[in-house]
Amino acid sequence: MARRLIRPTAAILYLAVVLVPLGLALRSDPPRAANPAYEVSVASGLVALSLLAVTFILPKRLRSLSSGLGIDVVMGVHRLLGVSALGFALVHVTGVVLGDPAGRAVLDPLRGRPATRAAVGGGAALILLVLTSRWRRRSAGRAHEVWRALHVLLAMAAVALCGLHVYLLRHLVAQSAFARWFTFLLALVLAVWLRRWVWRPLRALVHPYLVRELRAESPSVTTLVLEPWGHRGLTRFRPGQFAWVRIGRTPLGFDEHPFTISSPPRRSGELEFTVENLGDYGSAARRVAPGSLVWVDGPHGAFTAEPRRAPGLVLIAGGVGITPIMSTLRALAADGDEREHVLFTCADRIEELLFRTEIAHIASRLRLSVVELLESPPPGWPGGTGRLTEHVLAAHLPRRRADLDYFVSGPPAMVAGVHAALRRLGIPSSRVHTERLDLV
Repeated sequence: MARRLIRPTAAILYLAVVLVPLGLALRSDPPRAANPAYEVSVASGLVALSLLAVTFILPKRLRSLSSGLGIDVVMGVHRLLGVSALGFALVHVTGVVLGDPAGRAVLDPLRGRPATRAAVGGGAALILLVLTSRWRRRSAGRAHEVWRALHVLLAMAAVALCGLHVYLLRHLVAQSAFARWFTFLLALVLAVWLRRWVWRPLRALVHPYLVRELRAESPSVTTLVLEPWGHRGLTRFRPGQFAWVRIGRTPLGFDEHPFTISSPPRRSGELEFTVENLGDYGSAARRVAPGSLVWVDGPHGAFTAEPRRAPGLVLIAGGVGITPIMSTLRALAADGDEREHVLFTCADRIEELLFRTEIAHIASRLRLSVVELLESPPPGWPGGTGRLTEHVLAAHLPRRRADLDYFVSGPPAMVAGVHAALRRLGIPSSRVHTERLDLV
């Protein structure tokens, strides 16, 4: 029930972030020489600052958000609010320029006041944030780590300089209502920043994991087996969640990657991460030596089934997207689940169908139907061929398919295609959970 309340609660908080500063602007006493352009500039500037603060907070690994909304939703909202903050900031600048001739000094920051220079710097950082985000999906390995460091530093600069701009202007912070709002935003941003970049790394530092084993699942996929070193480890995560893993001397820095936990919860705290050997970080995970220390920050994510909510699960995996689903299957087998489940696994070649032997063993213990699909099957392949289409789904789903919960994991294009096919089959969106596996 608590997870179902996350979405409406998040929506209410978002509206509050937009409406509270607008309400403050409407209730404030504008200067005598104020005009409509001035009022628009104040209102849009306040909304831009509030949205920027929320944009800054969202990716800071707050478990209540990632576990309630899912990391895909959190990051999607993060990107949307970032662009919205930039839009309101541009409206703010336009209002300043049109509403006051002196405001045109913003067009020449070298001669402007310190407040103007701070605004120009914050605006430039915000524009660079949005523009460089287009690089994200084209970056991989070390290039992605460079982008990530740049993104974090630009975000910090944008928030700090825009906040400094408001403080140096003085006229808004002199009013008690505005001062309280700015103080609240500042305290919230600072608390979340300290939690993300100070408290969580220090916590990971005293809770390291030891690499116990590296297990090759295929020529391109490796399972990393970790055991807690001097602590209990993660024993209560939900199957399907992920964690950030850092291979290095300390848990500090930007060189880390999100990996899905492929093992079920264990009393020993032992974790398994099945990693595709792509990019610099995936290759580094394959080469790490047993006995090395690594750092784990988790669990996160909402790609998890609520206990007994549905009469059965439909699990759909594309390639290495089987990793979160394996955690679910292993947990179902350990619990002796008696419901009826269906598993679809899709790949290009047969060696990309992971865990086939173990899945067959699990199917003998559960009421689990397994459908395998290959786009490039070998001679004599007994399974299905081609892509997972609406017709293939309809042929293998139970009659009461609308009552089941669906979990789709794999490459973004595959996930989008399957999600669309499920909608055409009449599956409610509330029953479909997705996890897009992207290298970045």
